[in-house]
Amino acid sequence: MSEGTRRWTGRVLVTVVLWLVVVTVATYFGNQPRLLLLALGFAAFASVLWLYLDASAEHEVPLWESAADDPVREPGEDTRLALLRRVVDQHQDAREVGDGLHTHLVQLADHRLVTRHGVAWRSDPVRAEPLLGPELTALARQQPPYPRLRPDQIDALLRRIESL
Repeated sequence: MSEGTRRWTGRVLVTVVLWLVVVTVATYFGNQPRLLLLALGFAAFASVLWLYLDASAEHEVPLWESAADDPVREPGEDTRLALLRRVVDQHQDAREVGDGLHTHLVQLADHRLVTRHGVAWRSDPVRAEPLLGPELTALARQQPPYPRLRPDQIDALLRRIESL
């Protein structure tokens, strides 16, 4: 007999034996089981179980990896630097100058002021102005329309923000 024939013969025999046990126990306790209905129930349950066992035997168990093992970004990649690069590129490539670079630089400077000196440009410009210096103060006070900044100007502003 082949392996498949043995497997199915064993499954059918186990199902029939279980059906006989349930019928015998039910009859012993004075019940009148419906033999055909019980046989159909056992056949349906066994069929679903066999289908599950056969389908799961063909596939490997999935291995779920944690998110920490596979980072979204490369190690060492700074998301703020990537954002700044995009903002500078957009500023340089734009047909008309928007407020993206201006806003981003002022936010960077304000964040640096708050973390290093406990002073915010938006809430206390009088105390923040000497810390910012003339270049960043002029940038923070600019109103639209904003001028297009050259790469050397952007570099000087970023160096000043880093030195805060």
